[in-house]
Amino acid sequence: MTARTGGPMDWAADGGIDAFLAAIRAGTISAETMVRTCLSRIDTQDRAGPALRAMLRITPDLIDMARARDLARQGGAPLTPLHGVPIAIKDNIDLYGMATTSGCAALAGAMPPRNAPVVDALLNAGAVPVGKTNLSEFSFEIRSRSSLGGDTLNPFTPTVTSGGSSGGTAVAVAAGFALAGIGTDTGGSIRVPAAYTGLVGLRPTWGAISTQGVAPLAPSTDTVGVITRLVADAALLFDILAPLRPARATPPTMAGMRVGVVRQLFGTHPDIVRGIEDAIATLRDAGATLEDFPALPDALIPAGAHIVDEEFGPAFDTYLRDNFEPGSVPASLNELIASGRFLRDYDADLRARALPRDPAVRTAIRARHARLRDTLDTMMTARGFDALLYPPSGVLPDSLDNPKGGWAPELAACTGWPALVVPTGRAGNGLPLSAELLGRAHDEATLFALGTALEARLGPRPVPTLEPK
Repeated sequence: MTARTGGPMDWAADGGIDAFLAAIRAGTISAETMVRTCLSRIDTQDRAGPALRAMLRITPDLIDMARARDLARQGGAPLTPLHGVPIAIKDNIDLYGMATTSGCAALAGAMPPRNAPVVDALLNAGAVPVGKTNLSEFSFEIRSRSSLGGDTLNPFTPTVTSGGSSGGTAVAVAAGFALAGIGTDTGGSIRVPAAYTGLVGLRPTWGAISTQGVAPLAPSTDTVGVITRLVADAALLFDILAPLRPARATPPTMAGMRVGVVRQLFGTHPDIVRGIEDAIATLRDAGATLEDFPALPDALIPAGAHIVDEEFGPAFDTYLRDNFEPGSVPASLNELIASGRFLRDYDADLRARALPRDPAVRTAIRARHARLRDTLDTMMTARGFDALLYPPSGVLPDSLDNPKGGWAPELAACTGWPALVVPTGRAGNGLPLSAELLGRAHDEATLFALGTALEARLGPRPVPTLEPK
């Protein structure tokens, strides 16, 4: 792969984790050099140039942390799984010494007393946190607009959204500000921005990764997830972040794999349909069997009352009370609303979600999720399907507003099952195309096998061309 800027190999723009670690072993790059390259790209692409607005803050001692990794290596320390790998962290995940703002001006000074466990896991593996990324404020939507960071722009076409709510993390990885990133996914917030920026996005099985020290949206569907350039990188990060997950007895192979194609979710966009048809043909060539999956009945299609409306208010109140240093945040959601220091787009949603909730509504929504999960499981078992395939969004973004991409991402959110988004090429307008794979609980290994087959045959990920203005 040729470099986009910065010499014969621009690691920040082009590299994956394994190749970077190989270069570290060979002594052809250092952790400090890598983070300085990332910082240079942030200066020219995020602060200036197209002004992508992916980063809210840079880790203050970033260069010192990278230098310490290099010194440890020079002193004979073994190479750790993420030695010197720059990671972008969505700003609803706690990194000690930096505010966790959820993109909200009222939380600009919100200081957590410790790292989130997912951050500790990354640090223990040798990663270097580049900084905190912009997001849809409170993770409310599938664009990334906040009162602290404005809109995060898509590096392929800066006039359209990067998707959300983890759009800042996705753009940081796509544009070369980090090699990988972590975000959160409640109803598509990892997978939609990964799809719109040409990256791999993993929403793991619900509960597989700790959400302690992470701002809640809807705890019954919230999860931390990863955004990377390669499927192998997503698998590596998942191993580090979810060490206690149930192990699969035997590794999956493509021979005999059966995948259900959910044409109900294809939509009408010709490029999106073409991208999924390419994925179908690719997996067949790799040895899998693909057949159409029956349409879900209307009663099971995720619609109507949403679990976020029922769970956000009480969960966020508890979060404000228990997760921060005293006096660094408003005492309650109502106090935050009274401050007026938030994106005015969300005034009505915040006020509605702060009202007392009827537990019966939440119970009914959760029961609907369980029916969807049980029905999908029954239908997949009857046909011997190992996974399902469909586009993560029925549209491509065409503005900075919320894309109306349909309910595809809700299949993973409502069932609690893992889903993986993988690039499949580009649309005629240059924006990336992607496929989403859904598997049963704790069967991420099947998704990684299918994703690797797609990646190997459909070529390298799309890479944006960004030149300083």
